[in-house]
Amino acid sequence: MKAAVLERPGELVIKDREMAVCGDDEILVKVEACNICKTDLKCFSVGQRDLIYPRVLGHEIAGIIVQKGNRAMGYHVGQRVHVHPGIICGKCDYCTDKKDNLCDHVQIMGFNYDGGFQEYLRIPAEGVKGRILNVISNEDLNFEEISFIEPLACCVNIQDSLEMNPSSVMVIIGGGRMGALNLLLAKASGIKRVLLIEENEKRCKSGMKLGFDQVFSGKTEDIIEQIKAATGGMGADVVIPCCPGPGALDLALKILRKNGQLGYFSGVINEDDVRPEINLIHYKEISVKGSYGCSCAHSRKAKALLECGKIDVKPLISHRVRLDELALGMKFVKNSDGYSTIVKF
Repeated sequence: MKAAVLERPGELVIKDREMAVCGDDEILVKVEACNICKTDLKCFSVGQRDLIYPRVLGHEIAGIIVQKGNRAMGYHVGQRVHVHPGIICGKCDYCTDKKDNLCDHVQIMGFNYDGGFQEYLRIPAEGVKGRILNVISNEDLNFEEISFIEPLACCVNIQDSLEMNPSSVMVIIGGGRMGALNLLLAKASGIKRVLLIEENEKRCKSGMKLGFDQVFSGKTEDIIEQIKAATGGMGADVVIPCCPGPGALDLALKILRKNGQLGYFSGVINEDDVRPEINLIHYKEISVKGSYGCSCAHSRKAKALLECGKIDVKPLISHRVRLDELALGMKFVKNSDGYSTIVKF
């Protein structure tokens, strides 16, 4: 079988590997589509501290079960599945409280185990037992759409932690793939006004087509005044920065209303010349909700939203590449070319 193997940062090699065979407690999935995440790009470009090489990346996986062990219960050959990437211990306080994305012993497909940028994926016994395979019942949902379940589940995580109602004004900073998915989820949840702040002119235009109610761009001072004007002088009820720049976090704190909510969705990279004014959390009594990845429950909710048609991700599919074109796909992601690039098998 063919696999895209990251030998070390910057060195991605398409290899013929021995065909994966599953044991009695394991399942073999034929990968049909794997979405490229910016985390994959980071690992490919500069590496990651805890990543052990060589490794097959890819954690936004959709496929079909082609083989199962005698003791792998609850599934059958031929089922179309989404692969939830987190293999958990199932015993710690976080797991028993259905916050398994915080499990201290979590192992990630595409990180600790080889992931979806290969033709066949072996699901280890711990993953089968932990029910990381979500069976797709809607036959009209294609594999490309199924591959969006994981990133959508990350948006479910942050939005489920926030207190909102249909009249809440949400602002999303950053109109890339995750900003777009947060928009679609908010609209599916009944939020009537979702505003976008975005520097890229093309993404401003595509954001309006996608369904943002208003789009703002320009100097920070101007944006702050425009958001005030758009909210009757109050500021936003909820802000979710979907980009890692510290300037976005600083802007979020400034445009939030008193007693507003910050969805701390993206980690922040360090920039010595930009320091977010975090004292605004104190002065404005801002509530901060963090989110990291997604739990199995978040994945199931995201799956349900796609299957019932409340969320349509087809407009977010910008590029399809073959496995041997994965480096090109990484380039599309690096250049913010479109919303989403999918490796199609």
